[in-house]
Amino acid sequence: MQDNKIHFLSIQKNNNSKETFVIAPFNPDDKPLYLNVCMHTQGDIKHICNFIHKNYSHLNFEKTLNEQTNNKEPLSQEKINSFCKTANEKAYKDYCSAFSKFKQELVKENFAKLVLSRPYFCPLKKDLSHSFLDLCKTYPNAFCYMAKVGSKGIFMGASPEILASVADNELKTMSLAGTMAKSLNNHYEWSSKNIKEQQLVTDFIISRIKPYAKSISAAGPVTHDAGPVVHLLTQITAVLNDGIDKHSAAASLHPTPAVCGLPKNAALKFIVKNEGYKRNYYSGYIGLISPNNLHLFVNLRCMFFNGQFAVLYAGGGLLKSSDLEDEWQETENKLKTLRDLI
Repeated sequence: MQDNKIHFLSIQKNNNSKETFVIAPFNPDDKPLYLNVCMHTQGDIKHICNFIHKNYSHLNFEKTLNEQTNNKEPLSQEKINSFCKTANEKAYKDYCSAFSKFKQELVKENFAKLVLSRPYFCPLKKDLSHSFLDLCKTYPNAFCYMAKVGSKGIFMGASPEILASVADNELKTMSLAGTMAKSLNNHYEWSSKNIKEQQLVTDFIISRIKPYAKSISAAGPVTHDAGPVVHLLTQITAVLNDGIDKHSAAASLHPTPAVCGLPKNAALKFIVKNEGYKRNYYSGYIGLISPNNLHLFVNLRCMFFNGQFAVLYAGGGLLKSSDLEDEWQETENKLKTLRDLI
């Protein structure tokens, strides 16, 4: 499977087709959705636009937004703008409050790392099909997808990060962490904070795969181009033991420290309780499953559409040395390109 395949997915639940799309929430206690793949192509622009309009135009977006804003009447653009502005002001306050709680725990060394994220609310300025096509063009090496989640909206995204890819008995994954804005001269000096953060992710992944594997090899870290930003990347390959359930081996990596923290279980509980909002499918995983192979990606650079506004998501890893302004700016860097797409 090519990394830059474009995926359109139906709302219908899986009916035992050979290839199934999965979209799983950040919190493993919440159940994944399994959807039929009704289009899996790199078709021409006209074909893709027609498909989106035909299959994604009937959702009851107006009802969804009215439910969220306690309105009985259709919302004007002015009211939508006001709703987004108020929601973003609250998100900033929640982020600052959560940062204080997160850092306090890190300074106490109760955690080696915690990932803090936030939502960003944005009025829609483009047609959905154009937003998706622009997303694919902006991130040509990412796994780009669009999926209906129930009857209330659409998730779309472009993930640069493989959770796990399994073919035959070989599992491939990556340790992707640390973020910098792209440099014009392609010269990067990575901070000790970024290097340490990425090594924590690498060590975690190897420890999770060990019980399932005959052998494990790692190559990296190297600077990885991810569109407008770069990350530190280590490629990890494992030969699985005979008779291992491939999905179980891959799912054991979720959530990785790149989206959660260390120690994993305690970090997960802490984030769910203290982050200030529910991530839903952001930083969960997405991908394709078939009887013999699977290709799963961490659901990053994603957004939720409900017809009148979009919710974008961004986050970053915190260590005890982290600074509030620096971390907020990192999320701003990640959100900038997504904002331009809608």
